[in-house]
Amino acid sequence: MAQYESDAHEREVTKLWEDFRNGRAYQSSIGLTTKVPMFVRFYEGDQWPKPTKNTQGLPRPVVNIVKMICRNKKSAILSTPVKCYYQAADERVNIEHFNRFSEYIQKEIGQDALDKIGIQDGVIEGGYFYHYYWDSEARGKEGIKLGGARCEMIDILNIFFADPTETDEQKQRWIMIASREPVSSVRAKCDKGVDPDSIKSDEDENLYATKEQDGSELVTVLTRYFRKDGEVYVEKATKTAVINKPFPITPDYEAARAALDDEPDAPNTDLPDDPNKAPANRKRARATLYPIVVGNYEPRKRCIYGLGEVEGLIQNQRSVNFNIAMMLLAAQENGWGKYVVSKNALQGQVITNEPGQVLTDYSETGNGIKRLSELSLPSAPMQIVESLMQMTRAVTGSSEVMTGESIGANMSGAAIAQLQSQALQPIEDLKDTFWTVKEKQGKVLAQFYKLFYREKEFTYTVKETVQDERGMPVENEKKMHGVFRGADYENVDLEVIVEATGGTHASAAGDIQALETALAKGAISIVTFFELYPKDALSNRSEILAVLKSEEANKVAMLQAQIEQLTKEIQLRDQKIMEHEATVAQVQSIIREKEQLQVTLAKLYTEASQKIASANKVLLADRARLSRTEEDARIMAEDIIANRAKKQPIEQAQSLSK
Repeated sequence: MAQYESDAHEREVTKLWEDFRNGRAYQSSIGLTTKVPMFVRFYEGDQWPKPTKNTQGLPRPVVNIVKMICRNKKSAILSTPVKCYYQAADERVNIEHFNRFSEYIQKEIGQDALDKIGIQDGVIEGGYFYHYYWDSEARGKEGIKLGGARCEMIDILNIFFADPTETDEQKQRWIMIASREPVSSVRAKCDKGVDPDSIKSDEDENLYATKEQDGSELVTVLTRYFRKDGEVYVEKATKTAVINKPFPITPDYEAARAALDDEPDAPNTDLPDDPNKAPANRKRARATLYPIVVGNYEPRKRCIYGLGEVEGLIQNQRSVNFNIAMMLLAAQENGWGKYVVSKNALQGQVITNEPGQVLTDYSETGNGIKRLSELSLPSAPMQIVESLMQMTRAVTGSSEVMTGESIGANMSGAAIAQLQSQALQPIEDLKDTFWTVKEKQGKVLAQFYKLFYREKEFTYTVKETVQDERGMPVENEKKMHGVFRGADYENVDLEVIVEATGGTHASAAGDIQALETALAKGAISIVTFFELYPKDALSNRSEILAVLKSEEANKVAMLQAQIEQLTKEIQLRDQKIMEHEATVAQVQSIIREKEQLQVTLAKLYTEASQKIASANKVLLADRARLSRTEEDARIMAEDIIANRAKKQPIEQAQSLSK
C-alpha cells in the first residue's frame, strides 16, 4: 500500500482533478456546458436575453411551447406504471420473498419519484443518471442505525466517464461524480492521517445561473468508481486532499482492500479477453457492477450523453416569442394616438387621450392640432406563429390527439383511441429505452440486496379473499412481516423482468372494443365497463364513474330496504308456520295417542273376547254339569219323594201299631 503514502497524495489528487478537468473539457467540446443551462432556462421560461438600450421597450412575451412539449413527453413515457421483479431458474429458491423485499426497498428509497425526476432531466437535458449507495446512517425501526440502500440523481454536468464514447457504463474504466458538500462534513468522513486543514472550501464549478449562499463553506468532492479484478472500488478526493483511499463497496472491507494492487482493471471492451488472465474465483461475495445507472432520452451518436427534446425547440421557441413580441410592439405603438401640433397651438395644454377631453386650437389657421390615423395591425405574424406552432407540435409528436385536447365532437371513443394509439407509436421507443434503464436498475439493486442486507425486517401486503357481512366474496389486503437475508441469494442467478402493470403495448382501441363486446353480452356491468375503460381515451371518466357508483349505491340501498322488509315478512310467516307446526304437532300427538289407544283397545278386546269365549266354554260346561246335577237332583228328589211316599204308610202303620 506504499502508493498511498503521504508523498503520493498530491499525485493522486492531481490525477483525480485532472480527470475531472478532462471530463469537463469533453463536455464543453460537445457543447453541453453551454447548451444544458440554456435548455433549463428555456424550460423554466427564462427565454429572453437581458434588455439592451435599443430593446428596453420591446415586450417580452413567453408562450412556453418547450415546457408544454416536454411535460407532454414526460407524461406519455410515465403513463404506464412499470414493475421490476426477478425470476430464478432454480425452483427451490423463494423468489417471491425476494421480490417482496425488492418492492419494499424501492418504496423506501422512493424509486418512482426518482424515475419522474430522471425522465424530466432526460427530456430537458438528454440524460439522467442514478447513483446508488449504502448509507450507514440510515435508521430503521425505533430510530436504530441499521444502514440502507439509497439513491440520488446526478446532474448531467456533474458525472464524467473514462471513455465518453462508450455508451455502456459497466464497460467504463472508471466513473467519476462531482458534488458540492460542506467542508465540516467532508473533514468528519476523511481517513485517519488526513490533515483536516488541507480540506478547504473552493469556488463553485456550477454552470447554471444559480448561486451558492454566502457563508456556505462548500467544497467540490470527486467520487470515482473503478474495478480491480472485477470488483468495484471507490475513492474520494478534493482538489487539495485525498479524503478516502480506494476501498471496496462490498461489506467485506478488509479482505477486499487487501487484494488491491497498484493498477486498476483495464477498460472493458467488445473485444474478446484472454482467458488465461481471468482472476481466480473467490469465495467471498463481491460487488462487480458500478452502482451507476445511465439513462438517455434519445441516444447521441458515439456518446454516453444523450439528446433531449429541448435542443430542437430553441429556435422555434425564439421565433414564436419574437413574432408575438413584434405584434405587441406594433399594437403598443399604434394604440396610443399620435398628433401633429403647430407651434403655439396648444399653449400649455397636455394631450392625455382621456375620453371627452377638449382641446383649444390657438393657431391662426384653426388646423394646428391634427390626429394621425393609425395603421391597421398586420395579421401575417400571427399566422406565422400559428403555423410554426402547429408544425412544431406535429414534428415533435405533440398534436391535439396525443395531448388529449378536443379533436371532434362527432368522433366515437374507439375512433379517438385509435388515433391516439397511432400517435403514441413514436413514444413506444422512448418507453422501451426507459424500461431498459429499469432493467439495469434491477441488476444494481439485486447486488445491494445480496451483499448488504443480512437480517432486514420488512413488511409487505398480501391479498386474500374474505366474505363481507352479506356473505359476498371481497378482496382484502393484509399486512405481513418478514425477514430478508441476502446470504440466502448470493449464489442465485437472477433474471430481471420489467413489465407494465397497467397494460403493455396494446392498443386502447382494442381494449375499448373488447369492453363493448363484454358489455353487450352482459358479461360485465356498466360500472366495470367504465372502470376498465382506458384513462387516456375518456376525459370525464372519473365523473361518470362517480355518478354510476352513486346510482348503484342508491339501488343497493333500495334493495337492502326491500330485503329488510321481505325479511320481516318472512320472519312473521315463519312465526305463524311455527305456530301451525306446533298445533299440527299436538294434533299428530293426539292422533298417535288415539292410534295407540285403539291398538290397546283392540288388544284388550281380543283378550276379552278370548276370555269371554273361554268363560263361555267353561260356563257351558258348568251349565251342562249343572243340568246333569239338576237332573240327578230331580231324579234323586223324585226318588226320595217316591221313597217317602212308600215309607209313609209303613210309618203310619208302625205308629199305629205302637
